Amino acid sequence: MWSSVVAVLGTLAGAALAGYVQRSGDRRARDHAHRQEVARAVAELLEAIVRHREVHWLAVESRRAGAGETAEERTARATTRSAATVARDRVGLLVVSDPALLGATETAWRTAVDLHDIVLGPVTGGRFAPEVEAALEAARDRCRDAHTALRRAGSAYVHAR
Repeated sequence: MWSSVVAVLGTLAGAALAGYVQRSGDRRARDHAHRQEVARAVAELLEAIVRHREVHWLAVESRRAGAGETAEERTARATTRSAATVARDRVGLLVVSDPALLGATETAWRTAVDLHDIVLGPVTGGRFAPEVEAALEAARDRCRDAHTALRRAGSAYVHAR
């Protein structure tokens, strides 16, 4: 009789252990897939932000050269801002519990979008007024810092154990 009890307990323990190992493996696989999806989303956001900033700086150079804003520039600005917003929202949907990554996401997006709030004004000798040039330089630095912070936060999230 005791041998039957021991056999049944051994069978139950083996089944429980097998179930635990299976669930643990499934959880690790889901976690890995999620982290890969977050890595892709952060990379897409970084790229979208770079494209949006590029459109802005090309427009700034065009204004310095004396050209007026074109319909193509307005369209490019709207398109790249939308792409950056969609990419930001995707990261926000995938990541719900990492304040560092979410904050870096919002800051990088906001610094890029806010570039267009700088009123350029008239150009003299290929330059804007000194305060505008200073604002542009400060915005460029904020964008670079925010981009780096987002890249680091994304990497930390993806490679966390």
